[in-house]
Amino acid sequence: MESVQIRIDEKNMKNLNELAQMLSSSRSEVIRRIIDGGIRELRMKIAMEKYIDEEFSLCRAAEFSNVSIQQMARYLSQRDIPFFKQSIEESEKDVIEAQTWL
Repeated sequence: MESVQIRIDEKNMKNLNELAQMLSSSRSEVIRRIIDGGIRELRMKIAMEKYIDEEFSLCRAAEFSNVSIQQMARYLSQRDIPFFKQSIEESEKDVIEAQTWL
């Protein structure tokens, strides 16, 4: 594990101390947990943006975010982003096919 030195303002230091006390943990452990969560959230946000721009498929977005496809689909759904994409042409073909069933 590598060491990193950062400057933290008084408000954030107070919050870190409070969290460490509440979790019966060290400030370093709290910071590691915050970094892990922040990295995961940022990767999911980037993946979502690339998914919206059609640079990533759902599978690739999940892979980039290090989560399952189901987790990525849930993340997108929670933000009102459809994770199932179908072109207009595909939808029209489905309508025609469904009409033949009737």
